[in-house]
Amino acid sequence: MCDDGEIKTAFEVVLELVKQCNEIVLEGYRTASKRVEVKGKHWDLVTEYDQRVEDVLIAGIRARFPHHKFCAEELASATGEQVTIGDAGAPTWIIDPIDGTVNFVRGIQFTCISVALAVAGELKIGIISNPAGNELYTAVKGQGAFRNGVRIKTRNSEQLKDALIGHEFSIGSYEPIREALFERGKRFIIECLGLRAFGSAALSLAYIASGQIDAYSIQFLKPWDIAAGALLIMEAGGTVQSITGGKYDIMKPDIIAACSEALGQRVLQIIREVDRDLQASK
Repeated sequence: MCDDGEIKTAFEVVLELVKQCNEIVLEGYRTASKRVEVKGKHWDLVTEYDQRVEDVLIAGIRARFPHHKFCAEELASATGEQVTIGDAGAPTWIIDPIDGTVNFVRGIQFTCISVALAVAGELKIGIISNPAGNELYTAVKGQGAFRNGVRIKTRNSEQLKDALIGHEFSIGSYEPIREALFERGKRFIIECLGLRAFGSAALSLAYIASGQIDAYSIQFLKPWDIAAGALLIMEAGGTVQSITGGKYDIMKPDIIAACSEALGQRVLQIIREVDRDLQASK
């Protein structure tokens, strides 16, 4: 287990490590040719910079906290290791070294380092850093959410007509979600202020926490895509729930995130209606 003192120290240690890794990401943006590999599907890319960032984070954390575990994107890809974050488990770091790798490869400056700490199945620390945009989002459970050291809050939008919605159409590359994804987008745009697709789930969630967008629903991602952003939103006054309406599960991050409970429930209602209609048409 981690006491409050260890969590405070862990936050300080990892914040410094993330700042070190910012320089690696910026170096990557300055590099014209990156070594890019495909991990599985054609859109699932990885670069040497993803690996370098993850290596720095894990080595730095292990040096201070050798009993901590890791649920990290490139480690999981390389080893196939399945990490369980349970009530009795060791403190576990959930790491995405570069979220938005396709953006990174193409030089689009909308990517981030995402790091979270879960203790006994509960998120305790969330850090998201977009070095190209000079955005550093931080949260410690019970202490609020911050951007560049300034406290942030979600907006109070309760109706879709007032809401800017994050909707990641590129997830439609995955056939099982394609039909529902586009049908949901059609339903959202009828009511909402607008749709935005940023290419980074973690930064999209950070933008809910800071009041730049209002809601975001996503499926078929991994724990490291969501964990840090989920804590930011909850600490900023927003809500995160399962896409089926239940409790958010760190290890099964199919979610609806929203700036308010009312807006989250409206998004859930639309998702349920779309799924019901698609099922009835088959």
